[in-house]
Amino acid sequence: MASYVDLTKAWTDGRSWEFMISESHERVATSESSRSRGRHRQHARRVRSPYVELHACSAFSFLRGGSFPEQLAEVAAELEMAVMGLLDRNGIYGAQRFSVAARENNVRPIIGCELSMEDDSILPVLVETRVGYKNLCELLTQAHLRSEKGKCAVRWNELSGFAEGLVAFLGSGSARATRAVSGALAIANFSGRANSMTSGESSERLFRRDAETSTRDACAPQIRAQFLIDAFGPENVFVEIQRHFIRGEDRINRELVDLARASRLSILATNGVQYAKPYGREVLDVFTCIREHTHLDTAGKLLAQNAERHLKSDREMRELFRDLPEAIENTSRLAERLTFSLENLG
Repeated sequence: MASYVDLTKAWTDGRSWEFMISESHERVATSESSRSRGRHRQHARRVRSPYVELHACSAFSFLRGGSFPEQLAEVAAELEMAVMGLLDRNGIYGAQRFSVAARENNVRPIIGCELSMEDDSILPVLVETRVGYKNLCELLTQAHLRSEKGKCAVRWNELSGFAEGLVAFLGSGSARATRAVSGALAIANFSGRANSMTSGESSERLFRRDAETSTRDACAPQIRAQFLIDAFGPENVFVEIQRHFIRGEDRINRELVDLARASRLSILATNGVQYAKPYGREVLDVFTCIREHTHLDTAGKLLAQNAERHLKSDREMRELFRDLPEAIENTSRLAERLTFSLENLG
């Protein structure tokens, strides 16, 4: 497997990001390919694992993912995962390659996207229907047309007009979940705003007022939850929880569970996948340095704290969420609803 030094040298020598990913995966893929194919054939007719990964990004989330769509599909098949969702940042760039590779590996592909919002938060969405795919494409087109090259910002007030056929996540999938959730779940903090809502003020207006006047980085989670419920419908909003053994994560997840119960929303477990297998973290660290214009020896906290954001098996995820089994079960239940396929466009 390529080392940090090899990957960094490849970039400085002018090699493409595709070469860097291929170099990292080639040796491990070669050693495992025959074994994994045999194992996959052996278990092909067994009952598939209940847990499915519904939040993964590929190398087409430029400099934010460390594996090709094909590699994600292959590893999902090795783990006997019947379904998998790909959500690249601000685009569906890897959707076609992922869909083809997933079908070749007997994995049903689900398409989605991580939307960069105007307040710098991230809103993950999944496509449920053909109408949802059309709405997602229109949202992305509008956001890219008005933004400078390399940037994208979806406006919150646009969501309600394009929400049909989409499912939204609230919680750990946001790049700013820690700041958005931390310390903001006190009922007293919400009571005044709740009174405004019951007196007739719309959640959209309340959400925007809070965003404009708050000294925090994000709105109170209850306000954001109600805004998404109004836009997408309660059955199409899930509170997403991830566990990566990071300091402070347990407290945030407890607050997210409280938010889900208070808002009567379903909890969904994901692993926020950024690479197919743990060694993909090395590629991602190099990409992070490129994106942030720094070096590995000075990047510090910009780099991932561990290599937990890889595809995990049903057994691994059930162990992580043994206190919240419904979060695991909800992944397959939601996947059953998401029937859209790029083949529907033909």
